[in-house]
Parts: sequence; C-alpha cells; structure tokens
Amino acid sequence: MRRPRTLLAPELLHRARELENLTQSVRDLLPPGPREHCWVGGLEAGALILVTDAGAWASQLRYLQREILKQVKAHHGLQAKSVRIRVRPAMGSVRSESRARQLDPLSPRARSALLGAARAVDDPELSQALRRLAARSHGPVRP
Repeated sequence: MRRPRTLLAPELLHRARELENLTQSVRDLLPPGPREHCWVGGLEAGALILVTDAGAWASQLRYLQREILKQVKAHHGLQAKSVRIRVRPAMGSVRSESRARQLDPLSPRARSALLGAARAVDDPELSQALRRLAARSHGPVRP
C-alpha cells in the first residue's frame, strides 16, 4: 500500500504547507478564543481568505483584520489588500435543514431591526447576511 503523500502532487503539498504556515502566523496574533477557530483558506483576487467555524469568531476576526494584514505582509511578503472572512461550520455541527425550519419565525420588530441594520452598515457582505437573516422566515427581502 502506498503512502498518501506519494499520491499527492508535490506542488499541492507545498501549497498546503504554505497555508499552514500562514495559519500559524495569523493564529499567533489572535487572542485565545478565536485562535483555535481560524484558518487561512487562501488568496483570491488580492484578498486573504480566513475561514472560521462560527459567526461569533468571524465578528472578532473582522476587528483584527488590519493587524492580520500587517502581519502577513511583514512576515510572508503577501500583497493582500483586504481580508475576507468565511464561516464554514465544522462537519459535525451543521444543523439539518429540517431543524433549521423549526425555528420560531422572526417578529416584525426583529425583522425591521435587521433590515435597518443592513441598510446602515457599509460592509456589503454583512449587509447581505443581515438581509438573509431577516428573510429566513418570511420570504425574500428587497433592498
């Protein structure tokens, strides 16, 4: 039986090591909470992609994104201009769709508050997420 390492292309292994080094560098900057919940997912169109397993950690990472950019530029020579944060729940913690549908519907007041917040924020990704949350039990929401 062949070792798994011999089945992978050397450049793929090299890229995986680079991402692991970047992940460790970013984690060294972070406080203990989000440190264990953050991974570097790659670089796309000049943006450093960070992946976390929960929205709460994503919020904390957004506050630290300037420091993270400085760190990766100084220590790794990356020319990333921004940080994008993606939430990808761990495989064992994903709720099934049927369970998600069992949630209580949003009150009109909560829906209105979410839509107001979506209009007030400058971050387009956050605005879109707030709109999706507002629409979760009442159908589509118009901008």
